[in-house]
Amino acid sequence: MPRKSLPTELDLYFEGENISLSKQAFSKARYQVSEDAFKDIFNLTTNIDKLVNTVNTYDDFRIFAVDGSTVSIPHNSNTEKTFGMYRNSYSEYPMARLTALYDVTNDLIVDAKFTGTDIGEREHAIDLLSSPALSNSKSKNLVIFDRGYPSRALIHELEDKGFYYIIRCYISFISCVNGCPKGDHIVMDYHQNRSTKLRVIKETVDDTPYILLSNLFGTHQNKEYHYHLYQKRWEVETKYGELKTHMRVENFSGRNPRAIYQELYAALFISNLSALIKSAAESNFESSLSTSKHTYQLNRSYIVGIVCRYIKKLLYLFDYKKKLGILMSKIKKLKSIIRPYRHFDRNSSHHKATNGFYIRLNI
Repeated sequence: MPRKSLPTELDLYFEGENISLSKQAFSKARYQVSEDAFKDIFNLTTNIDKLVNTVNTYDDFRIFAVDGSTVSIPHNSNTEKTFGMYRNSYSEYPMARLTALYDVTNDLIVDAKFTGTDIGEREHAIDLLSSPALSNSKSKNLVIFDRGYPSRALIHELEDKGFYYIIRCYISFISCVNGCPKGDHIVMDYHQNRSTKLRVIKETVDDTPYILLSNLFGTHQNKEYHYHLYQKRWEVETKYGELKTHMRVENFSGRNPRAIYQELYAALFISNLSALIKSAAESNFESSLSTSKHTYQLNRSYIVGIVCRYIKKLLYLFDYKKKLGILMSKIKKLKSIIRPYRHFDRNSSHHKATNGFYIRLNI
């Protein structure tokens, strides 16, 4: 995860202390620590009921989004064996798949799957539906999926677990959906002695077919309600942008699979810790974040950066409240305007010039 070389990061971490640690000694020591320890630390930030007094909801739902991304990893025999090889027409190299279960209403990654790309995103998604974050939730759960995920298996799993869902699908899916004209419809899907009631909303937006499936049948849950909720899924893509661009999650300092897992869970922990600090700060400074003209939020990129720099001090239990107060006073000075319904076209090459994988290639 470091943006600088590992020796520089070690010097900065131990700055002001009479400690000297070589890159080789650090690497040897880190491989003695299980990646499960880092996963456990990340999990400390995922149980929202233990972290805040009031859990945010929308229309009594906790809204979750599932989305995935590929992650570039160092190329060596160990990563080839653990993650497998990704092949295209020009080359082959190791590649990992990260799928996150993101709590949209509380800005937390509450669970994640990190494997080789031989395991598909649909398998990840179904596994994540068994996450304790969902099964232990005290609110109604609504899970949002993009077009890569719809399948009968996924819908049946969601129905069996009692979850609500909104799923966008391609123009060709199952016959009861394909046969619907434009508009808002309720249909029945019959498959293998099982019947499933579905809400189907079909529209054309900017010459693109827009098809949503759900099990929301309330009178107030019209198509505008569905569109509004589905747009919240965009926030999980923003989260991947944060991990890849701001935190440089692909800029792994270690080349061993254990080190890669360690750094991945460390990045997820930093992301959640930053979100919790941002939420607490915005609650404390709520009156200064709203004017007659604009509503503001604290700058997330700045908070992520300052948490990365101050993480050592924040983890010390001694006098942590004073140190947290100093950090709060710093982050409240940098605000940005909230612009609802802001939209940018997708750019598949967005991270090529900024993420760690391409930085390593250019060095």
